Amino acid sequence: MKQIFYLFSSLIFLIACDSPIIEKVEETYPGNEPKKVSYYQEEGGEEMKVEEKHFHQNGELKMSGKFVNGKRDGEWNAYFENKQIQSSGTFKEGKRTGTAKIYFPNGQLMYEGFYENNKEVGHWNFYNEQGRLVKEKDY
Repeated sequence: MKQIFYLFSSLIFLIACDSPIIEKVEETYPGNEPKKVSYYQEEGGEEMKVEEKHFHQNGELKMSGKFVNGKRDGEWNAYFENKQIQSSGTFKEGKRTGTAKIYFPNGQLMYEGFYENNKEVGHWNFYNEQGRLVKEKDY
């Protein structure tokens, strides 16, 4: 009975999906470890990139994010080799928008601010490696 349920669930999932995601390793390190992997979905007879992941040579995730209509869209994150967050930001139609945060390797926030249409706007804060505010700037 359980097998029939899983089979039925899988069929419904496959029918509901527009087209399968195609994974392509587009760059590798010496030794053939993945450096850049892109994910595509067929739309109107064309393969459109829907996601991209970059990896450190040790295999840990370096950066990832989604694409819509061939442009960065949504949240993008980057990581140090030790899996610690390095940066986070948001894109809309390929342009930076919203809050951006950059971190030191020790996990402390280095700076944060806001983007509109790829340009820094508003109040930005800058910190030292101990987390103390050292500079403020208005754009």
